[in-house]
Amino acid sequence: MALRCLVMSLSVLFTLGLARESHARDEDFWHAVWPNTPIPSSLRDLLKPGPASVEIDDHPMQIEETQYPKTFFYKEDLHPGKTMKVQFSKPPFQQPWGVGTWLKEIKDTTKEGYSFEELCIKKEAIEGEEKFCAKSLGTVIGFAISKLGKNIQVLSSSFVNKQDQYTVEGVQNLGDKAVMCHRLNFRTAVFYCHEVRETTAFMVPLVAGDGTKTQALAICHSNTSGMNHQMLHQLMGVDPGTNPVCHFLGSKAILWVPNLSVDTAYQTNIVA
Repeated sequence: MALRCLVMSLSVLFTLGLARESHARDEDFWHAVWPNTPIPSSLRDLLKPGPASVEIDDHPMQIEETQYPKTFFYKEDLHPGKTMKVQFSKPPFQQPWGVGTWLKEIKDTTKEGYSFEELCIKKEAIEGEEKFCAKSLGTVIGFAISKLGKNIQVLSSSFVNKQDQYTVEGVQNLGDKAVMCHRLNFRTAVFYCHEVRETTAFMVPLVAGDGTKTQALAICHSNTSGMNHQMLHQLMGVDPGTNPVCHFLGSKAILWVPNLSVDTAYQTNIVA
C-alpha cells in the first residue's frame, strides 16, 4: 500500500513538473517575441494544461457558463441600443460554435464528443479557410504571426455569469484581417486556429441585464457557403451562401488582429 501511494505521488509530481516546464517554454517564447510585454493573465488561464501523460487527451474539460455562445445574428443588429438575448451551449462534449458550424457532420453532444483526429486531422479546411491546430502558446503565436505579422494584439470576449440579456453600447470595427483561436473542449490545451476570408471582426461593448459593463468580440462572415446547411437553417432560417451572418466568440477563444487604436474604456477585457 505504501509503495502504491509512493508511485502515485511520484506520478503527480512528474505531471506537475511537465506542466511547469510547458508553462516555462510558453513564457520564454512570448518574451522572445514581445520582450517588454507580460503574458496577459486571461491568456495564461487558457493554457492551463490537463494530464501530461498523453500527447492529446480527448476527454472533455469542465465547460464554463459563458464558454460557448451559440447566438447568431445579422450585421445590422450591431448598433448601439440593440438588445440581444445571448444563449450559451453547455452539453458535456460541446465544441466551440466557431468550429462546429463548419463541420459537415453534427453530433449529439449530449452523448458523444469529437476527437482530436476528427477536428484537427480529418476535417478539411473549407474554401477560403486556413486552419491549424495548436498545442502550445508558441504554435498559436507562430500561426498568428504567419498570417498577420508581429505587430498584432490579442483580444478576448467577456460575458457575465447568469446573464443572457445584453444591450449593445457601441461597436468598433477591428478590420477584415483576423485569426481566431478556439480552445477545444479537451483537458489537454489544444486550440483550433483559423483565418477565414471574407470575415470582419468587431469589438462590441455591452451592458448586461444587471447593469454590468463588459465587452464581446463579434465575427461576421460575408461568405457562409461552407457552413453546415442544417445548423445554419435551424439557427437563422437561411441557406448557406445567401445572407451574411455573425456570431460572438466565447470566453475560451482569442482573437488576433493587427495593432490599432482600441477604446480603453473596457481595458479589463483586452488581453494584450
